[in-house]
Amino acid sequence: MKTLRQNQRKGGVDNRVIWIITIIVTVILAVVAFIRLSQDSDERPHDLETVTIAQTADFFLYAPVYIALDKGFFSQEGLDVKLISTGGDEKTWAAVLSGNADFGVSDPTFVAIAAQRGQPGIVIASIVNGVPFWGVTFRENVPMITDPADLKGYSIATFPSPSTAYTLQARMFAEAGLEPEIREGAFGTLLQILKAERADIALELEPNVSQAVEQGARVVYSLARRYGEFAITALTTKPEKLRNDEDQVRRVILALQKALNFAHRNKTESVEILRKRFPEISPTVAQAAFERALADGIVPESVVVGSGAWTKALELRRDSGDLTGDAGHDLLDNRYANWAYKEANK
Repeated sequence: MKTLRQNQRKGGVDNRVIWIITIIVTVILAVVAFIRLSQDSDERPHDLETVTIAQTADFFLYAPVYIALDKGFFSQEGLDVKLISTGGDEKTWAAVLSGNADFGVSDPTFVAIAAQRGQPGIVIASIVNGVPFWGVTFRENVPMITDPADLKGYSIATFPSPSTAYTLQARMFAEAGLEPEIREGAFGTLLQILKAERADIALELEPNVSQAVEQGARVVYSLARRYGEFAITALTTKPEKLRNDEDQVRRVILALQKALNFAHRNKTESVEILRKRFPEISPTVAQAAFERALADGIVPESVVVGSGAWTKALELRRDSGDLTGDAGHDLLDNRYANWAYKEANK
């Protein structure tokens, strides 16, 4: 009986020791977790400002915006950026005008078109600097197109009129004195038109161009190389944004310039960032598409919108009848872009 009591007391002591050790370990783990959480919180920016950027849709060539967001350049500038897709260039600018977005990423000439109706905006940074269309073909008899006259006898599939692709392709035919042979097709259908032999050449965007090349197509001309700098996609906002929140404007554009620097200096990692956003694109296609966009100047080195690039974009809209006179020339403001480029390249 004595031995039994001793064993019970001993068992009770053992249980209390185990219980005390458990409590101590739990407290230690909690303290360690608290310290780590505090350290992580110190490393993250506090009081991020919410900024909404409207875009037409998720486009691979909007790479500077995605890199700025996913690499953390926006958050470094104290910004919590929310992207919304509108489904159209005019809808993107409408979102900014209505106050549903602070900035827009789309064809900036819609700002000029809206200004004619008394709804002015400001073009403040370059996103895509060049006409991002390449002529691709599966036909072996189609030569390299080095002059508009080389288009004689060939039909081209493009996005519908009055798209930039259609308008510039029609201009190429006109420059050679040729009657336009254009087959219009919706986004995502041009390669199918080509494969169905309803057109000889398709004027396509990346990454569709590199996807076609992987399937056996050839690139026979580049509108980017033909027309040079061209303000086809830019960051836009309302004039009152510049007056009332100049500091935020500066930080948004600085983040974009940092993203451009990163894109040109870290190509492989930039492609990895883009593939997480576009997982349906194969690694080889994504790499080829990004390399082509860099080589043809589609992904600019600077957020500054060249005056020549802006003039070309406006002239195209005048040719199509969307703009009249000198409308739009006073809507370009490079003050913040010039500052951001210098600041990011100190």
